[in-house]
Amino acid sequence: MDRDPLEKEPHLRKNLDEYHVDIPDFPMKRKKGERLLHFLASPTKDPFERMIVTTNGVLLLKVVPLMAAAVLTFLPLLFYL
Repeated sequence: MDRDPLEKEPHLRKNLDEYHVDIPDFPMKRKKGERLLHFLASPTKDPFERMIVTTNGVLLLKVVPLMAAAVLTFLPLLFYL
């Protein structure tokens, strides 16, 4: 890669040399606080999305909390009686 690819194209080199672009200085690495905020604000995947798509999944999402509540309600009765 020691050769200049534009040496055979003087017209292209002349046109490219006419333009001057000022690139502003900016930090390439984010600060820790910015990275933490970006992590906390980023959207997450819905863990129940696969279940909601199917009819069995919707039924499961309705029945499981009721069963868990029933178990937690009668659990003290098993230990104290």
